[in-house]
Amino acid sequence: MPSGRLTAEQRHDIERWFIRRGVPHFAVLYEKRADTLTRAIPILIVAYLLGGLNSLDLANWSAGRNAMAAVVTLAVMVFGWSITNLALRRPFWSIPTRVGPPELVTFVVGPAIPSAIFGQWIDAIQATVEGAFVLLVIWVGVSNAVVPLTLWAVRSTTGQIGLVWNLLVRALPLLLLFTTFLFINAEVWQMAGLLYGWPYPVVIGIFFVLGSVFVLSRVPRIIAGLADFGTWSEVRLLLEDSPAHGIDLPAVGDPPENLSLRERVDLYLLTTFNQAVQITLVALSMFGFFVLLGFLAIPLGTQIAWIGVDSADSINILATVNAGGRELVLSEPLLRVAGFLGAFVGMYFTVVLTTDATYRDEFAEDTAPSTRQLLAVRMAYRWARDLDRPAIAP
Repeated sequence: MPSGRLTAEQRHDIERWFIRRGVPHFAVLYEKRADTLTRAIPILIVAYLLGGLNSLDLANWSAGRNAMAAVVTLAVMVFGWSITNLALRRPFWSIPTRVGPPELVTFVVGPAIPSAIFGQWIDAIQATVEGAFVLLVIWVGVSNAVVPLTLWAVRSTTGQIGLVWNLLVRALPLLLLFTTFLFINAEVWQMAGLLYGWPYPVVIGIFFVLGSVFVLSRVPRIIAGLADFGTWSEVRLLLEDSPAHGIDLPAVGDPPENLSLRERVDLYLLTTFNQAVQITLVALSMFGFFVLLGFLAIPLGTQIAWIGVDSADSINILATVNAGGRELVLSEPLLRVAGFLGAFVGMYFTVVLTTDATYRDEFAEDTAPSTRQLLAVRMAYRWARDLDRPAIAP
């Protein structure tokens, strides 16, 4: 390709390569070639139907009435979707090929109509708010290619199991000693065991935010070093084993370093996501450990005394097992305390990751080459794309 220009096939391969590696905004037309939510039409349809089923009342209605309400709900929602198709002059039963304002309004308002028909006005408002929130979550997820990014992070984590295990073994003894002491502390049970409603996820979220701050504080310096290419020859060497191999780059000159805000966000996510997977695995492992420990070692009477309630009727018992003449109890407060400590351990492990020099060096050795190759391919791709722009007449 002596001209350096991209063929349509090569451009498509490079852009798909970017998306699979969790940097979708490296592709020039990622937002423009189809609106973001259009790529999530199957997810939107499922969420739309599930949102309408919010009108059911499984606790107070009979099975027959709930079944009838489900049929009515699905009929109303399908009919509403079909009316939208007719208003937009599409076939009555067609699935949209593009999501625009009419489809978005239908997605948010449609699930509230069945609840309104049954006179459940609070549920109707709840369905509308939930629909708007789900729409926002789907947009953020698709816009940032969260699924490909997660798959990439999982694959990357499997290659770093030994590194994470060695670090965990060094940190685990002190970590277990400290958190086990907290687990058998009545004050922790009184605080986390009865933390119902929205405050509980907010507290867990605080640990997540603090851990994210520790990880993200290191990213700008890492990106600045990886995005710095002295010559086009350095870029050319990194194009091997990539779809950009063969692009005829300039022989002289300095490669530009103008990363856009969305591209920097992609790099932030890419740099931190596999660490997030590692931290999540550690937090979930510790959560499981505390659930098992509490189930086997802490009887119901002790749980009740630590929580400070009058009787077992005041807490939700999920399961009981008789073993060796002793009743083993899995309670909701146990899960809440285990989740609280698991999140705390995740934050603690994040601090260990960011302060352990050996881990930082080995992690950089594992991830820096692939990230630098991404930046090199982006540079070659952008340079070749610029050649395809029409010249501006003087």
